[in-house]
Amino acid sequence: MKSKLINLIAIFGIIGLVFSACNKSEDLVTAEAKTGGLVSPLTSIPYKLGNTPKIDIPVFLPLGPAITTIEVYNKYYSNAQKAFSNEVLLRTISVNGKNEKADATETYSVTYANLIASLKVNNIALPTNELLAPIGDYWTLSYVAILSDGRKVINNTKTNISVANRYAGFYQVTGTFNHPTAGIRPINEKKFLTPINAVTCTTSIGDLGSAGYFMDITVNQTNNDVTFSNGTPVAIIPTAGKRSYFDPATGKFFLYYFYVGGSGNRVIEEVYTPL
Repeated sequence: MKSKLINLIAIFGIIGLVFSACNKSEDLVTAEAKTGGLVSPLTSIPYKLGNTPKIDIPVFLPLGPAITTIEVYNKYYSNAQKAFSNEVLLRTISVNGKNEKADATETYSVTYANLIASLKVNNIALPTNELLAPIGDYWTLSYVAILSDGRKVINNTKTNISVANRYAGFYQVTGTFNHPTAGIRPINEKKFLTPINAVTCTTSIGDLGSAGYFMDITVNQTNNDVTFSNGTPVAIIPTAGKRSYFDPATGKFFLYYFYVGGSGNRVIEEVYTPL
């Protein structure tokens, strides 16, 4: 479980670095094309399955040669197949030269239906049900600025939209760890919920993440109750009489569970507050 957590954070970090490392633009037409016509889009966005009706993507347009339109191209990467999809024109943004006199920003919106339209990986279309989209896959949006004289500039800065679930991310976790012989100690630490699928995440057990204690938590989509599974290296048991659940109004998790040790039960109570 620990390796899954570390690997996913690393994957997200590496993807962000790759797409933000190069921001020198290349002319598509001739080496003598005008400088400028560059755009700076938001570079990294999580697509939280089941909780993202649309994504608003701002594109910053610095003062410079007038941009007429921006073409946004889209392709998708499948981790399972280790392959990109075909690339398609996703959107054309009208700028009408507004950046010629001052900095400007254009914001466009996309939905899941927009993101999967006309894309295939190895001739297989992407799932129309977003809950079936594999965690860790991602879309790459690239930008071509068309200047007022017709020249084109391709921007190396891209937008990466990664598939996550609605629960993934960092939380401040507070609570208690009740040890049968050592007594009660407070829990107050930052944790990351690593998405496994649309409804399940991996997290650490109490404050024992550094010791390699992990578990999966799954949210029931009907009543938001949380169940525990895949405890490593110990089985996780829900505390009788206490409800573990996700509160959609606040984004908080309330978890009550224990595991059995050599000297008795280790009882843990936690509140996850999103950061």
